[in-house]
Amino acid sequence: MCNAYTLKTNLADIADAIARQLGLELVLAPGVTAQTSNLAVPQSLYPRRDGLILRPVDAATPGAGLEPAIAHWNLTPFFHKGPLKAWKASTNNARSETMATSPAFREAYKRRRCIVPATSFTEWTGPKGAMTAHAISRADGGLLLFAGLWDRCLIDGAPVESYTLPMIPAVDGDDVAPFHNRQPAVLDATRAGVWLDLGADQTEVLRAAPHGTLMVDPPTPAKG
Repeated sequence: MCNAYTLKTNLADIADAIARQLGLELVLAPGVTAQTSNLAVPQSLYPRRDGLILRPVDAATPGAGLEPAIAHWNLTPFFHKGPLKAWKASTNNARSETMATSPAFREAYKRRRCIVPATSFTEWTGPKGAMTAHAISRADGGLLLFAGLWDRCLIDGAPVESYTLPMIPAVDGDDVAPFHNRQPAVLDATRAGVWLDLGADQTEVLRAAPHGTLMVDPPTPAKG
């Protein structure tokens, strides 16, 4: 599973990456550009913190562009009542095999898909208490773009948006397999187009990216 990732960049570079890697435009408010936007980009992400998502301006026409939004990384479904902290489930990740039927995720899977940008994500190996962190990024230096789901619920009468990262299996031969048996779904232009198409078959999207897509940085020394 993915419980930590980074987004150590800025909105202008994200806009450039979206255009270059996906052929999509980052859509902002009239008169605002990626260079002039005051939208903060959270850089170190852990469950239940706020992160940046990119969602279609029009879910029915995803090619019309993506809008950036800040959302809570632990999907809180639309039917939740009460304060945010009352949602106790760990829903920062969603198993790809069950997200279409899980009560927490099925509505978001059906109607509200997004892309989650990252510069790297972290997996740990080793025994508890002395684990080694491995930062995993794109081998070509590009921006990581994960399949995501988002939702919106009302907390004290105000809308709160949140998101999750679908996790797919990591099998022998996958770049992530030496570190974990699950991994985020990494998107390229073709896969992103399919993921954002609410009527498309997701079989190919929910498979590992080709071997060599990801690289592992030198590990961080074990921590107690």
